[in-house]
Amino acid sequence: MGAAEKIEYHITPGAWFRQELLVPVFGITPDAAKKYRAEGKWLEGKHWRKDPANRIVYNRDAIQDWLGGSV
Repeated sequence: MGAAEKIEYHITPGAWFRQELLVPVFGITPDAAKKYRAEGKWLEGKHWRKDPANRIVYNRDAIQDWLGGSV
């Protein structure tokens, strides 16, 4: 591969994904997500939960609905 070639990655997250994908998928920073959780705008079990490794993961469909104005 030459120096001028560019590799593009297209990421499609699963139903639940970690915070690293919040910015590329939704444009939401981890700090904003933390604020939404703390203020109760995102509900545990619906918008976010902890995975088996005890890391917070987010629900793609629920966040998409929330961004669209659905509760």
